[in-house]
Amino acid sequence: MARVHSVDTLKEQRRQGTHEAVVPFLINGQQSEVTKKIVNGEIETYELSTPIGEMMTSETSRKELLQKVVLDVELGREDVPVLYKPIYETLQDPNFPREFEAKWAQYGTVVFFEHLEGEEVKFGSLQAEQGPIARLKGYATGFEYTKEMQMFNQTFNFELLNKAFGEAHNALLNHLHLAPILKHSYKAANKTAPVFVKPDGSTGTATDAHHILSLRATLRQGLKDARTAKRPGTVLLANSAHKEDIQDALSSMTLQATPYGATTGINDIIYYDGWEAQVSKKSEVYEGVPQGKVYLIRPKRGFKELIKQALQINATMGDLTRLVEAQVVGDFWRGVFAAVEENVQEITLPGR
Repeated sequence: MARVHSVDTLKEQRRQGTHEAVVPFLINGQQSEVTKKIVNGEIETYELSTPIGEMMTSETSRKELLQKVVLDVELGREDVPVLYKPIYETLQDPNFPREFEAKWAQYGTVVFFEHLEGEEVKFGSLQAEQGPIARLKGYATGFEYTKEMQMFNQTFNFELLNKAFGEAHNALLNHLHLAPILKHSYKAANKTAPVFVKPDGSTGTATDAHHILSLRATLRQGLKDARTAKRPGTVLLANSAHKEDIQDALSSMTLQATPYGATTGINDIIYYDGWEAQVSKKSEVYEGVPQGKVYLIRPKRGFKELIKQALQINATMGDLTRLVEAQVVGDFWRGVFAAVEENVQEITLPGR
């Protein structure tokens, strides 16, 4: 049975048991950290015992305030789980250069041969994925804690900003890693057209086909096309609107006394519907998987998540001329390597 990765399933997993992690942050340039603890889905956050404004008066209280900020941000990240992990291998190194040539994404090939007396041993070699140059980029956002928020002790607004901070971070990560697959212009060899099957199992057309049998046959044809091209896919990326139909199509069934076996080979299914937010008067939209399409992916080898610096939150004193008491900024530096053409099959689903 394929593992399902969606916002709902990943959040449900986090509701089971206890999860702990140490989260670093900066305060006036000094490194510090706070422990994030999730117990049965509930994250432990700081409850402020004094007004926010009073907590800006000393270094100790400012640190406590920023610990709350960090945990509130983590709460937002829990609400928007990252979905791309089954596809990408994660590489993290603060010494990464700004650009990577495609040839760096290498893998080893070794074959054992029978050795005959006096014959030279055959040596293994390194091969590289073909793909774009991976560039590491910096991303940042922030918010300001104003005198108005201090005077009226608007803790609620403060927490909303913190949480939105975390939601936006994870939403961008999903977009950065899945958009290369969704926006690629695929060649004919990387496309699988719909296959139509009648209720009696014979070849049909779009007007007389049985939807689930046709979907089953189409997914199987996509698996076959990917294997024939020697890039067998095991991860399916889809829109959640097709969730129930895909589940039925992959399962065993009996129709008109004819048994149909379960479809194997797909180990993970990711449902990604995108994300949208309104910032001031501008709407930011990350497109999800379009309905009517799914993507069969060979994971890991041609997909690398490159992390030079993970999300780092920094707080410092604000700007007196604008009545800003404090500024909170988060930034991270990342890159994505996606050899899409070598590892993805775009499948067009049969319509109803």
